[in-house]
Order: sequence, then structure tokens, then C-alpha cells
Amino acid sequence: MDSLTQIVLGAAVGEAVLGRKAGNRAMLWGGICGTLPDLDVLANAVSDPMSALAYHRAFTHSLPFAILAAPLVGLALHRFYGGREGPVKGWLVWPVLLTAFYLLLTGGSYLMPIEVYGIPKITLAITLAFAAFFVVIGGLRWLRGFPDKVKNTGWKGWTLLAFGAIVTHPLLDCFTAYGTQFFQPVADSRLAWNTISVADPIYTLPFLILLVWARTQVQGTSWRAKLNKAGLVLSSVYLALTVVNHFNVDSVMEATLTQEGIVAEKHVVSPSILNNILWSGTAKDAKIDLFYFSQYSLFDEERRFQPFTEIPGNHDWLAPYADDRDVRIIRWFTKEYYGVMPGRNEGGLQVNDLRYGLLDTDNPEARSSYIFSWEVDTTVHPVQVRQENAGPSEDVDMGGMFSRLWERLKGVSSK
Repeated sequence: MDSLTQIVLGAAVGEAVLGRKAGNRAMLWGGICGTLPDLDVLANAVSDPMSALAYHRAFTHSLPFAILAAPLVGLALHRFYGGREGPVKGWLVWPVLLTAFYLLLTGGSYLMPIEVYGIPKITLAITLAFAAFFVVIGGLRWLRGFPDKVKNTGWKGWTLLAFGAIVTHPLLDCFTAYGTQFFQPVADSRLAWNTISVADPIYTLPFLILLVWARTQVQGTSWRAKLNKAGLVLSSVYLALTVVNHFNVDSVMEATLTQEGIVAEKHVVSPSILNNILWSGTAKDAKIDLFYFSQYSLFDEERRFQPFTEIPGNHDWLAPYADDRDVRIIRWFTKEYYGVMPGRNEGGLQVNDLRYGLLDTDNPEARSSYIFSWEVDTTVHPVQVRQENAGPSEDVDMGGMFSRLWERLKGVSSK
């Protein structure tokens, strides 16, 4: 999900695990550890766009990474606040920990199912970015003057905090349509349960308010712990409700396909941005290379997706290049839910991710109707791909888009 949500979740987990022993530092480092997996976006700065696409939500978002990185981060935090536990003594602990963290990231990244270029540079950027948090916070501590007595806890306590904050990040991401490689490198499948939008204010805002309220309370008090727990419980209950909604909407999609006489090879449903009421559905025809897109609001009077928009797959246009690395990344990322149309330039093709539906349901032929799309240059071999859209393009009327979203969210009558 969005970075703010992940910071809030990590901070709340940190407070729950270590708040009574470490005070505000538990909330601070919980938030930092909660955003650590998303440092993989630095791949955009040091590698090519397709490698960055494949690397996002990969090893840093996996359970093995959380398990192996947590002791390293835990030891770093323990030593940062004056602890003496651990196998390496003195200042040597810092280069040793940085090297171990870098080697862990690099080794796990090379086991990815898709070839990523520039892995050493990517993992070095992530390592240095995470180290920068220690440098900045250490500098702030120095400016304020080091207190005589610093609340600290053992290596084990900080390790539990780091593990809890890191692992809950990809777990939450599994509930989105984007998904994450939670078991990489043990398994290369991406988990995407499609129950919640990548940004949902109903999940985030109450959670944030309760966390800030808890932060204003005296450290270690029962009232502070109760407020923090309330945020965790409330957000978890809402997340559970999104799962219920998903199963409900999925059954509506299956019933609608049957009513329309569509034999689907597979289908996917997911909530639209910023809400859990209006859902999008995409189905792949089992007989011909065609996709069907539609929407359903929980406020619709009739339990059915309507209307259906047909989107040609044109997969045969991309078939000659199916084994090229960049195309394999697209097919893997979209889970074969993609459509192909003529590109902007001669010899080019535009490939659109169809899992997220259409920004303009009345115009599936418009290039700007798709949230994720890529331009494939077929004049070179292997083909080269560049990201065309990663979110609404500049050609999209955002005001009009959200107006249409709001009107459709309110539901349609059965008349």
C-alpha cells in the first residue's frame, strides 16, 4: 500500500512490541523498519525501468528477507543505543553489519525468477539509504546532546520489533491487486489477494489518528497501549471486511459471466482507488483472444457487473517476442491480463495492463485509458520496452475521472 500507511502500521507494531521498554524509539524505528521494504524503489534510479518493475515488491518484500534481516537490524539498533550484546565489539560492528546486510540483499536478489540488471548497484543503494537513517538520527541525537540514561533493550527485543515491522509490510501488500513476492526466493509466485486498494483512507486515517493520539500519551502507560491496540484492531477488522467484500463481489462476477453467456478462462476483481465500494472486474475469454471489463458497486440495485466493455487481447502481435526478457517481465507482471494495440511510433506496440480496468470505460482504444502501459520497440532485437504509463497519464482529465468514479460508486438502478 501507500508509504504513509506502511509507516503507520510499522510504528504501531513497534509500539506494540517494544513501547514499554524503548519508549518513543519503538514507534520511530517501527515506522522506519515498516518502510524499509519499499526502499526497493531506488532501483528506478540505478537500473533500467523494466528491471525496476520486476524488482519492486520482490526480495525485500519476502518472508525470508524479514527473517534474515531482522537480527541484523535488531543488533544495529541495540548497539546504536549503547548496548553491548552481539558477536562483534566496538566500532567494527557497523561495517560488519552493513556488509552482511548488503550480501543478504544481493544474494536473495540474484535468486529472482526474472533477470534483473544491475543488482549490485540496486542493493548498494538500498543498503546506503537504510544506513542513512542511522546517520541522520545519530546526528540529531548529537545535536541535542546524548542523555545520561538511554532507554534500551536487548538484541532480541529489537530483533522482534524489526521482524514485526518488516514482515507486516509485505503481508499488507498481499491484500492489494499489485501483490508481492512474499515467498521469494523459495517460490516465485506473486501473492495478490485483491481485497483492498493500494490507497484506502478508511483503512489509514482512523489508524493514523489513533497512533498520533497514542504518541501524545505518557510512555509506558496503559492508555497509550490501549490507543495503539485500538488502531491495530480497527484496521485489522476493516481489512477482514474487505476480504468478505472480495468473496461477495467475486461471486457476483461469476454469476454475471454466466448470465452473459461468457465462458471465461479466468477473471479478476479488485476495488477501485480510494474505496472498497466500487469494484472492477476483468475476464479473459476461454475461446477467443478477448477480455471483458466491467464494474460493480455495492450500492447497485442489481447484483451484477454492468455494462461489459470488450477489449481485444491481440496477444498474437506480441507472440514473436514472447521470450525476450522485457516482454517476459510484462507477461509475468500482468499475469497474462494484457492487451496490445498499435504503438505511437512505427514498428511499436503499446501493451496495456488490463487487471486494473479502464480510466475511460467508453473508450478502450484510447492510449490514456490504462493505468499501466508500456511501449514495445519491435525494430530492435531483443525488443526494448519503456514504461508509457504508471498511473493516470497527463492526457487524463483527473477531475472528470474522479467525477465518473464518484457517480458510478453511488450505484445504478435496475430500471
